[in-house]
Amino acid sequence: MRNTVIIAGLMALICASLPAAQAIEPGKSQNKSSAGVKSQVQKKADGFGTVLPAGLTANQLIALVAPGRDPSFAMLVGAKAWPYRANSFVVIACFSRDRKDAERSRTSSTGPSCDTISPSYDTPASVDPMVYLGVVEYRAGGGAPTLVASYGRPYDIKTSWALRHVDGPREDDDAPEARKNGLMPEQYRRFDFAPYKITPTETAIGLRLGWSEGYAGGGADFEALALLRIDGDKLVTILSEPVAFQKLIAGDWNKDGTRDHDEYEGTNVLSVLPSTTNGYADLQMRLLESKSKLIFTWDSKRAGYVLVKPAPGAKRR
Repeated sequence: MRNTVIIAGLMALICASLPAAQAIEPGKSQNKSSAGVKSQVQKKADGFGTVLPAGLTANQLIALVAPGRDPSFAMLVGAKAWPYRANSFVVIACFSRDRKDAERSRTSSTGPSCDTISPSYDTPASVDPMVYLGVVEYRAGGGAPTLVASYGRPYDIKTSWALRHVDGPREDDDAPEARKNGLMPEQYRRFDFAPYKITPTETAIGLRLGWSEGYAGGGADFEALALLRIDGDKLVTILSEPVAFQKLIAGDWNKDGTRDHDEYEGTNVLSVLPSTTNGYADLQMRLLESKSKLIFTWDSKRAGYVLVKPAPGAKRR
């Protein structure tokens, strides 16, 4: 574990006016504490819209975004109204990989879940869900929903913490390549509909991803933000970056039997900048309570954002 500790507030979404950079602003900062503090990074009650709009059914949505998948294996199906396209809903459908895992998910979850199934005695390896994403158009009372765009396969983008400003999971592992090469999500937490306006006519869709670790007397929570855009009839990932971590580390025992705990937190703030590269807005990731910044620009060959290190005072078109 790194000795350098960055103390920052947890994430809250507040978007600035469009002429300036659009940013996700932090909540109130917290200092390093020595008491047992519960993680404040929590899932929204219905961040994926699992209470479906009237007239929409799970089977309809599965047929559109995950054709051929068995609805009986579905762990979670959700549709949430997207404010940047009329009569449109962003859809997620999560599936267990077989009937046994589907039953394990139903018995171990308190509600619809899109998380990795934890290992058990008879199944020592954890099982990742197959997660399908898409956008559909639907008007209440106007007939069946129609597909606008879909990811076309299970979500397959890893998140890397290499050269980033926040701690990541598995940092104490003997295999540091996990940090460099990236990890698949353990948790799919919620849609993020902040106005990520990447062109004058396009707004990206945000997806919050998570990881958790348990320690002796403590634990950690990590979060990433993925951005997706509609490209014709496809939904494609254009960015996936760490945005927050929170660690609770057990410390010394006290004479009264209680134990001190230290809390370490870090948060990145994503801003949509007024400058553009190749027709797409530049993005800035800024570490709270620090001057550290990362700039991402559009790479036409990759059809997505890449990290750049512009020279001081350099101008971009």
